Amino acid sequence: MPIKFLKTLTTTAIVLHFIGNLWHGAAHTTLEIGLPLYKNAFIVVAILIMPLVGGALLWTKSALLGSWLAATGLLGSVLFSVYHHYVLISIDNVDHLPAGPAAAHAHFSNSAAFIALAAVAGAVLAFYTAGRLTK
Repeated sequence: MPIKFLKTLTTTAIVLHFIGNLWHGAAHTTLEIGLPLYKNAFIVVAILIMPLVGGALLWTKSALLGSWLAATGLLGSVLFSVYHHYVLISIDNVDHLPAGPAAAHAHFSNSAAFIALAAVAGAVLAFYTAGRLTK
């Protein structure tokens, strides 16, 4: 697979992951599910900013650094989102949401699944890109 195509796939996964997080954030707002400051800080820095910066760096002389930043941030997103949305029992878990309309619950559940899947795809692509760039 040509490296330019691989960078394009990785960047696309990063953008989809970012859009999915905005979609999921709207579900948090609708259902009034707040998170503590330290979790919000992790989300902003590791889950949102790191992959975006990494994706931008993929297209510069620092492409290897970019792929590692993106891969690390996306892996963090996988771990965080799977743990909080499917393992930890809290109002942030898809099976323990607060009262609200069925459409809001579906929005939350669908967007949680989407960001987990986008993060997995993006992390795999970013790690693979890092490997290809080191050759």
